[in-house]
Amino acid sequence: MDNSFKKLSSANASVIMEGLDEIGKDISNGISGNNLPIMFDAVTSLFYIDAFDRPDLNTVIHKAMETVAKMGAPAIPLVLEKVIDSDIKAELNFGRACGLMDENAIPPLMDILSSNDSSDKIAFALYALGKIQSPKIVVVLPLILEKVNSPQKECEDTAVRALGKICENMDPLDVSAEFRESMFNALVSKLSHGNDVIRSKAIRNLGKLIQYGFTNDMQTKEIMGKVKQVMGLDEDRQVDPAYLVRREAQEVLDAV
Repeated sequence: MDNSFKKLSSANASVIMEGLDEIGKDISNGISGNNLPIMFDAVTSLFYIDAFDRPDLNTVIHKAMETVAKMGAPAIPLVLEKVIDSDIKAELNFGRACGLMDENAIPPLMDILSSNDSSDKIAFALYALGKIQSPKIVVVLPLILEKVNSPQKECEDTAVRALGKICENMDPLDVSAEFRESMFNALVSKLSHGNDVIRSKAIRNLGKLIQYGFTNDMQTKEIMGKVKQVMGLDEDRQVDPAYLVRREAQEVLDAV
């Protein structure tokens, strides 16, 4: 294993990939609890690489994410320890790695949403849950809806995003009409938000509700009316002042 770790410190992409392949095989063969933190620490050191400066290492970073994903749910506590002191590049990579895990990663991330942890950790858990591609993500819907109205801006922003992302992986038939109505109302309520980014995410995700079959005819009609309001296509002709919001509205118009 030491030899594999040494390869991770190479400046050569092919050598690093060799090391990651070897570590991946070790994980597949089963790793003890004592070895997991050491292996995790070594692999996630690659998350701090700046792909803008080293575009040749893009595949290495992605391979590192896949390697962490192989570690599965037992790696989630280690992720949460690391992510608070990481930089933005690494934080995104930690979240993407969690997203590559299977549904076993859902319960430990859900626990964070139910805890009294810091808003940073809660926002991270929301981001990671939005990345998980499993229909079992439906179990987290009530907690995400709760966080949509969080007083912490970072949690609110990430929850609005996550609400739309999980639509991509849930079956609308697994969601009650009551919850679908709650999703609709939660996103519509954000269209009057003072923050441009949150309004843009609300518009985008209202479009996803339509796209992935979470709206009834009346809700679809109301969403399209809201979209036209944003674009100044209604009788009032009052456009949303933010181009970002109007851009997302245009995409919804083009898609529906």
